[in-house]
Amino acid sequence: HEELLFRPLDLRHTWLAGHSRPLEPTPKPAMLWVDSEPVEIPLMMRSFWGVYSTTEDTLSFLHALIRGEVFDDPATLSLMQQRWNRFTFPLDKAALRAPGWPVEYALGMMRFRLPRALTPLHPMPAVFGHTGSTGTWLFHCPELDVLLSGTVDQATAGAIPYRLVPKILRAVDSAAR
Repeated sequence: HEELLFRPLDLRHTWLAGHSRPLEPTPKPAMLWVDSEPVEIPLMMRSFWGVYSTTEDTLSFLHALIRGEVFDDPATLSLMQQRWNRFTFPLDKAALRAPGWPVEYALGMMRFRLPRALTPLHPMPAVFGHTGSTGTWLFHCPELDVLLSGTVDQATAGAIPYRLVPKILRAVDSAAR
């Protein structure tokens, strides 16, 4: 990770939990919450090689991915997006907290777009990227040429990015008009 990704892309505030340190002084990661309870999970993050990063570094990574600078073969990104698989429509209350319909998944990448029927007056353009289990997101909206990175640091917030992203895109689109 360090030699293949973090250093070549100059991600100076990105590191693997318990396995490396950032190259430059970086603020302590935000507290993770489960509902209203703070959770300290350094051993868990270390066990699944969790990545800590800053908004600036995540946006730098996404920009490099879009420009074809992450993989040896720049065509890899288009290969990652060739076959999209739909998540199913949530049928119970618990499933509503996790990413689901209308999210599609390909090779390591998610595509999120609301159907035209749900946004008849102002269609939402598709975004490509990924979300995390703690309410984090990193998306590219090619139609608006916008990169989005954020978090709510909430372990029960898997679906929150899918409620926030359409609002953010509407605001960006309105500001551009």
